Amino acid sequence: MSTSISLNILLITTIICLIVLTVFIVKLVISATKLTDNANVIATSVQKEIEPTLKELQEAAKSINSIANTADEKFNSVKSGLSSVVGASSLLGGKLKSFSKGILKGIAFGLSLLKK
Repeated sequence: MSTSISLNILLITTIICLIVLTVFIVKLVISATKLTDNANVIATSVQKEIEPTLKELQEAAKSINSIANTADEKFNSVKSGLSSVVGASSLLGGKLKSFSKGILKGIAFGLSLLKK
């Protein structure tokens, strides 16, 4: 008899523990579902808030890229202009150098004539 009573007590306590455990698991699943729903709402609202900012950043990046391209083109045109000016001045410098040599030779020749 004593064995059947202890077996009944064990069975009743096991059933009670399973019922309590089931209640806690159901509450946990309900809380997890609410949490995922709230996380989904938060993610949606953050996405709606970030979209205009991303569009503005994209437009700003395009305008910065356009400005950089324009500056690069201007720099290249200034560079080519300077190279043409430097080329012309070196050409002119070479001609002036030969011209000055000619003048110096002429003056030296004139002075040599005057010495005689």
